[in-house]
Amino acid sequence: MSYDDHDDEKLPVTIPLDRLKDMAAAVAEELGSGDLTPALRERFINVRAALFQRGIYDPVLVRFDSATAPRASKDEIAAQLAQVAQSLA
Repeated sequence: MSYDDHDDEKLPVTIPLDRLKDMAAAVAEELGSGDLTPALRERFINVRAALFQRGIYDPVLVRFDSATAPRASKDEIAAQLAQVAQSLA
């Protein structure tokens, strides 16, 4: 089996920066204005993982689901994610 003969989707490892910025802003807006649905939780975790892949670590975003530190509120997460999205260039 060669590298090209696999069943995985052929997607880039990292999300393009402009798309990541849009995704982060959209998730931040949803977090600030609505309930935390399982789908929204998954989108947030995906955005946070993409930020980590780019070396962007934010201690507030980590506290979303931390088992060892006090959890950040949904509003704190939304505000911080909005700031991170604006800083992406």
